[in-house]
Amino acid sequence: MRKFLILFAIVSVAGMLALSGCDFGDTYTITFDANGGTGVMDPQTFTGSVNKALTLNKFTREGYGFAEWNTIPDGTGVRYMDGQEISVSNDMTLYAQWTADSILHPSDTTGNTFVVTFDANGGTGTMQPQTFQSGVRQELTANAFTREGYTFVKWNTIADGSGLHYYDEQDIVIYESMTLYAQWSSNGGTQGEGQLNGHAYIDLGLPSGTKWATCNVGATVPEGHGEPVAWGETASKYSYFWTNYKYCNGSYVELTKYCNVSYYGINGHVDNLTTLESVDDAATSNWGAGWRTPTRNEMDELFDNCTRAAVTQGGVAGYKFTGPNGNSIFLPANGYRDMEIVYDASTCYYWTSTLYTANEPYMAYSLIVSPENSYVNVSSRARGLLVRAVCR
Repeated sequence: MRKFLILFAIVSVAGMLALSGCDFGDTYTITFDANGGTGVMDPQTFTGSVNKALTLNKFTREGYGFAEWNTIPDGTGVRYMDGQEISVSNDMTLYAQWTADSILHPSDTTGNTFVVTFDANGGTGTMQPQTFQSGVRQELTANAFTREGYTFVKWNTIADGSGLHYYDEQDIVIYESMTLYAQWSSNGGTQGEGQLNGHAYIDLGLPSGTKWATCNVGATVPEGHGEPVAWGETASKYSYFWTNYKYCNGSYVELTKYCNVSYYGINGHVDNLTTLESVDDAATSNWGAGWRTPTRNEMDELFDNCTRAAVTQGGVAGYKFTGPNGNSIFLPANGYRDMEIVYDASTCYYWTSTLYTANEPYMAYSLIVSPENSYVNVSSRARGLLVRAVCR
């Protein structure tokens, strides 16, 4: 463990020497650039890390159709869909991306028709593909799939719910064929399940009586990865590092909250807070009172009392934890985020709410599960990890 911490500290210091300063203001501005198009769009203001839908595109470009937004004019940066719900932690410019009409509205042997294919995504039933005329508005076919113990919520272009969503029978226009995946919400249809604030939990038969959520914070189905967050932050963001971490002044040795060692606190700050307060807990903030991020002891209890197996569920790799009573939960593997990069994507990384207090409060305890190593260990607070909520 000590060797790991020393190596991590060396890597962290090296990274911070290459970066400097950050903006800790409460509001951030997104500026929209027509990027070859015409028209006017007012800048959009975001508050803190609150999720908000992007203003719908108002730019036009003769001979082209709007495709998406990108953080770099040539489209090699981060992509955002029109109207996508996001949170931001810095000012940025989004550049319109355009597709030539000859590509957007192709003249092919199908006579400018496109097909929407429906995928039950864990459910059962049959739905015929639906044909759309290019550029013609039409209602989606009403959902006909079912899933025992679940309620249909909406459609999404990606199975884990991270793509563009459409509601049942929504009136839409499309310019390409696509597959829509059913998104499900558990309704407590199996023994030991229940709901709190509209989110399902399951009793694994653990000694403490702790109930575990059936999906990650930010997801609607067990196979959904959800949204990674830094420890003590409540919304996901594009980049994860100390320069934009909420509770420091740009460095891991200038912590402004959750610090028990003066060396790591800004101006010697010490508050001896060792467990996330509800205002800083992503589970509580997103799912409401009663839900919270598990403590280290609760994560240890899960790890020590459950059998675990590497499985693929709904096309997603992860680990199945089965409790003493035979009930189980699925934790999808998704790695962790450091700056803009995803590392170790085949491994589970999940936060606890407990600070690592052994003289290095810039870390917090986390569950790490892989074929090679499985344990409750520590991770840098500035990294982006997933959250699986608990309740009592």
